[in-house]
Amino acid sequence: MPPGTGQTAVQTKSKRDAPPPAAARSAVPDEGGQPRGVAPTPIVSLTLRQWGWAVGLGVFCLWLGALAIRHVELVTGRYVSSGVPPIAAMVALLAAVPLGHLLRRMPPPFSRLVLERRQILIIFSMLCIGTVLNGAYLVRAFLPHLGILHYWPGHGNSALVRWVEYFPLWYAPTDAEAWRQYFEGNRGAGIPWHLWTMPLLRWTVFFVALFVVATSLSALFRRQWVQYERLSFPLLYLPLTYTSEGSAATFGGKPLFRHPLLWMGIGLATAFNAINIARALNPSIPAPGFYFSFSGIFPDRPWTPFNTLMLFYMPEAVGFGYFVPLEISFSAWFFYLLLKFTAVGGIAGGLEMPGFPFIQDQCAGAYLGVTSLILYGARRHLAAVARRAFGFARGKDSPDDQDERLALFGLLGGLVVVFSWCWMAGFHLAIAVPFFTVLLCFVLVYARLRAETGVPFGFIYPFGLPKDLIVNALTPRGVLDVGGPRSWVAFSSFAWLSRHHYTQEMAAYSIDGFKLADETHIQRRRLWVAMLVALVAGLWLAFWAHLDAFYDLGSNLAGGGSGQGEYRAQVALQEFQRMANLATTNVPRNDAKLTAQIVGCGVALCLGLLRTVWVKSPFHPLGYILASAYGDHTTIFFPMLMAWGLKCLVLKAGGLRLYRALIPLFLGLVIGHYAVGGVLWPLFSLLLAPEASKSYHIYFGG
Repeated sequence: MPPGTGQTAVQTKSKRDAPPPAAARSAVPDEGGQPRGVAPTPIVSLTLRQWGWAVGLGVFCLWLGALAIRHVELVTGRYVSSGVPPIAAMVALLAAVPLGHLLRRMPPPFSRLVLERRQILIIFSMLCIGTVLNGAYLVRAFLPHLGILHYWPGHGNSALVRWVEYFPLWYAPTDAEAWRQYFEGNRGAGIPWHLWTMPLLRWTVFFVALFVVATSLSALFRRQWVQYERLSFPLLYLPLTYTSEGSAATFGGKPLFRHPLLWMGIGLATAFNAINIARALNPSIPAPGFYFSFSGIFPDRPWTPFNTLMLFYMPEAVGFGYFVPLEISFSAWFFYLLLKFTAVGGIAGGLEMPGFPFIQDQCAGAYLGVTSLILYGARRHLAAVARRAFGFARGKDSPDDQDERLALFGLLGGLVVVFSWCWMAGFHLAIAVPFFTVLLCFVLVYARLRAETGVPFGFIYPFGLPKDLIVNALTPRGVLDVGGPRSWVAFSSFAWLSRHHYTQEMAAYSIDGFKLADETHIQRRRLWVAMLVALVAGLWLAFWAHLDAFYDLGSNLAGGGSGQGEYRAQVALQEFQRMANLATTNVPRNDAKLTAQIVGCGVALCLGLLRTVWVKSPFHPLGYILASAYGDHTTIFFPMLMAWGLKCLVLKAGGLRLYRALIPLFLGLVIGHYAVGGVLWPLFSLLLAPEASKSYHIYFGG
């Protein structure tokens, strides 16, 4: 028996439900969403020329995306980079197949431009990596952490003045005028590249090191999750089915785009968006909007916690949710309601504690608990990897063994670079090591969430908690005593890694990429190099797009802002203000939050253990994480409730046969909502008044 074989505490399926090997699958997914029955792909390696052509097209698409983000998103605030997968990746995927059919009918040299399936998936993976960097929560969140202490102390924040001297001089430009122009704009002056080039080159090293750490961690668990546990990767069903030439066998002999149910799904998503767009143009037209809020419906205690309940209508989440295992979608809405009733019970019982029941702190604890379950389930596999890597195992290494050895050394080498960076920045290693350890726990579980649940949401983690866990456990005074003021400032300069999700996204999209590689026989190392190219190209395109927009319009006005500062800049300002306040007040440890974290860890462990003795348990620790990740209000609750309810009805009425027959309908919901709500409406809304666009502002990915 290979190491790690068998059910783990967080695994969705029992061994008897495990799908057959990839070569024997059909294109129809099982109940958990696993693609089945696509005709086996001939194992013919991509040539270097084919690979290079795909990588070049991927970089070209990233450039087009950067132009769109620069001139649309960073000016008007209309999101064109959001989504899980990102809108740009979905557009490229959906356009590639019909474009290929068109080119095949044309004479050479056009017919030779047709992309092979694996080339399309390489471009898709590159766009997932590179677009995220240019989105709302990575470079846009990172840059303000470099400049807040150079700008805001002179603009009414005297509390920050004394901390400027502790900020590393080599982090970013220190020229006050350069930062004034960054925040306030200097139309036509251009980017002062002579000030920015060297700092950004240094930070590129750090970004690449974190990318290597995240992707190496995913590669270490790839064989455990893909081959031994056979996780379903529900989010990948669309790209795998859509690009498969054999997908016609899946849907009664009809190609996907000739299936009436697909067009019915597209029509439903189009109608939903059309009604809301009509209301944006004419407010007198009734429409459901993007969500329904319960605010004000429960004015009387103890039911006031339900005032924060919001029902988000997200067709793409319902469509992808159809492929999510039932126990996960059930747990996602069940535990959220349970947490709400816990808050009601606390008020009814006279527990007047602000923040109770500390939902996101419970989620942080659950992340650590699920980390333990994952490591325990993979213990034999990881031990075997270590033995082979350090020469304690006999026999010839397989290609998988060699990849895992590289991954292990990549993980260790990347961490050496990260901790060296922290040391040079003055971030005391006694604080930096536990911080990045907690962050890696979050990265591992986030990647597992993507592999096992496939939910199309980005913020499926308790944002800000990796840093807050350390600060609360040691107390602010304890952190200051250990590292001093320079380390305290450096800690806040890394807060964007805790508040936002660069490392988590890199791990999630890399494990997706490795799964695509295994399913379609792409050489994993070449795919990894393609993703690395996407990282570097996407990073510098993001640097250009943001700096060009900010030095032109000013960060305070970018994205449709009103002069009070772009949202991510406000988050960075709040972080440094909090840093200054905590340093001057003797804040004790918050035992209530610590208790909630311990409770969350215990609940996750108990749910995992329950699944080892009750295989059909409807309660899943990953569902508990999804329920609590957003905190008091969430975008996940209603889409998962709808997907679970519809899937239960389908399975009850017609079993797996009906479930498989209705797959095109739910794929149509995804495709239609991305096409209309993610592409056509944002472009069309550019021609309208800003008020019309803001009245129906869609953000994909939660």
